[in-house]
This record gives sequence, structure tokens and C-alpha cells, in this order.
Amino acid sequence: MLTPPPCDLSRYPPESAARLLTCRVPVVTEEAAIAGVERLLLTHAREFESLGYVYVVDAAGRLVGVLSLKEVFQQEKRRPVAEVMVTRLVSVPPAADQERVVHLALAHDLKAVPVVDEQGRFLGAVLSRTLLNTLFREASEDLLRFGGIKRSASMFDNVLTLPVFTSLEHRLPWLLLGLLGGMLAAGIIGRFEGTLERNLILAAFIPLMVYMADAVGTQMEAFIIRDLAVNPELDFFRYFRRQFLIVTLIALITSTALGALSFILYRAPKVSLVLALSLFLGIISSVITGLVIPYLMGRLRQDPANASGPVATILQDILTVAIFFVIASWLLG
Repeated sequence: MLTPPPCDLSRYPPESAARLLTCRVPVVTEEAAIAGVERLLLTHAREFESLGYVYVVDAAGRLVGVLSLKEVFQQEKRRPVAEVMVTRLVSVPPAADQERVVHLALAHDLKAVPVVDEQGRFLGAVLSRTLLNTLFREASEDLLRFGGIKRSASMFDNVLTLPVFTSLEHRLPWLLLGLLGGMLAAGIIGRFEGTLERNLILAAFIPLMVYMADAVGTQMEAFIIRDLAVNPELDFFRYFRRQFLIVTLIALITSTALGALSFILYRAPKVSLVLALSLFLGIISSVITGLVIPYLMGRLRQDPANASGPVATILQDILTVAIFFVIASWLLG
């Protein structure tokens, strides 16, 4: 029985093939006979972590072939290993990412994947149970990322296990910030009390203005959280330009529709102009709350579930109300 040469595998990344392999697999030289391989397996079976494959190396320890357990016991005892081994090998370097190792195993229907160094010397193999565990972890991670979760589940609040006061500590500050923002929005409306008294119809449209801007911002927030999860290397400025174009078209269509409908209903051209212009600019401003804030939260490694929603919502409400009443005061006096 041969043992793969020792090497310093600690220098490789945690999610590399080197960290997954085991050296406790059958290794023989190409000069060995089938009878010798059988004796090796029967005598040292307890010392191996897997008997799925027998790996064949040359005098320098380079991997030159592989035999399955079935092939060993089907061959004549006197035949040399070199005559029956499979020489078309699938192997990976020690620095290979674990996802690549799993992909190769699935693509080639392998129970284990051999790992070789830069000189082709056999270091060990990544076994089937390790491949399955890695596949499960990677699949779970991908599912979480598609849901907008880019860190492990243990780093997020588990409502069922986290103490009540800890959950309160994580969530309440953002909501208190929203409360203060709501008071600020009310103060802005109070500053334009005169405009509102002279044009009482404007009060009926405050919920509509706030809803439309919030809705567009929430759409963008969901998109960017998902897209950043799927593609962490996303070109944000290119993404911003494309989203800005789409939001501008949405703002143009919806504000034109609102202006036309309000004119038909109230026959007040200036009021219709205020509504249309306010909705247009309110929706445009949602680019800040829908894209920029979630992006910044991600860069600051804050959980969007706790932070981005409350912050973006109250900031958008303040912007929408301010835009609405500034334009109303300007055009209606």
C-alpha cells in the first residue's frame, strides 16, 4: 500500500478541493498485479475511508490510472494493473473550488474525484459523502442567495430562538427612526397649511402620491436585493442607469394619466398640473430609496430585512410630501 506524499494543504482556501480530500484511499503502483491489489483491499480494508476506487501512480507518485472495485475482482489475478486501469482521468488541482469538484463528479458520474498537484502527483480524493455534503451546502446557499440572503442563516435573526428583547433591540431602532420621519413629514404638511386650505382637494391626493412613489421604490428594492444576491459583482452604475430609464418611463406614463383624469374630473388645469408634476418627480425620487439605500445597506453589511425597508419607506414619504407641497405652493400659491 502506498500513501500520497504529505503536503501543506492549510495554505489553500477553506472551500477548495484540498480542504475536502482524504488520503486514506487505496493507492498502488502501475507494476502491481491484480492479485496484489486484492490482497491490499482485503488486508487493509479497515484503514481506508473508501474502497470505491483504487488509484494507480507511477514511480514519481503521479496519478496515471484508476480502477473500480468491480474491475479489480473481475480481472485475472496475474494481469498487471497497467493493462486494465482507466487512463482517461478526471482530476482537479488542490486549489480548485468545491463547486467545480461537485460539478465534475456529477458530469462524469464519479463516486470520488482525485486531487493532483502541479506535477500531477496524487494527493488524495474527494469522496462521495463529501461531494454530497458539499452539493447540499452549495444548493442551500444558492437558494438563500436567490432570496436575497448573502450570509449564512446563523447570522440572521431567528425569531423562534432569539430572545424577545434581542429581536426588539435589532428592529425597534429602525422603526423609531421611521416614527421621527413620520413626524417630520407631518411638520412639512403643517408648513403648507395655507396652501392646503385654499386647495382642499390636494389633501385627497396625498395618500395616492405617497403610495405610488413607495410602490415603485419597493419594486426596485426587491429587484436590486435579488439581483445583487444572484450577481454580487453587479455593475451598479450600469444597473442604475437602466433602472432610471425604466422608472422615468413609468413616471411619465402614470403622471400623464393622473393629470388627464384629474382634469376630466375637476376641470382645474393648475391642480391637474400640480398632481402630474408631483407624481412624476415623486416617482423619480424613488430611485434613491429603491436602489441607492438597499445598495448602501448591503455595502455596510446591514440586514435589509431590518434596516432597508423602514429607512427607505420613511425617506420616500418625506421626499414625496415635500415635492408635492413645494410644487403646489409654487403653482397655486
